[in-house]
Amino acid sequence: MPKNIAEEITEAEVKARQIIQDARAEGARVLAQARAEAENLAKGSRQRYHRSLRDATLKLEEEADRESEKTIEKGRKEAEGLVQSNKGKVDAVADWVAEEVMSRYGSNEG
Repeated sequence: MPKNIAEEITEAEVKARQIIQDARAEGARVLAQARAEAENLAKGSRQRYHRSLRDATLKLEEEADRESEKTIEKGRKEAEGLVQSNKGKVDAVADWVAEEVMSRYGSNEG
């Protein structure tokens, strides 16, 4: 003979509550796992971006160093050329200054 209908309803309610409780626990577990996986993916992405940015920065710094060396060498050559092109003028002016000083103040030779 079937059980009392009230008992069956009570048992069904208990089972339903347990199913709901199990489903909520499983949902919370799945959500926590998904959040952890998302955080790991985000962390990996940040690390890759940082590494990529660092590599790009180093590459640009090396390129800038090479360019600055070229610019410095070009400046040295231009300065040397300027010195050489004006050396005769400098020597002539130095001779003129020496002659002017000697003519105004005389020589210390005796």
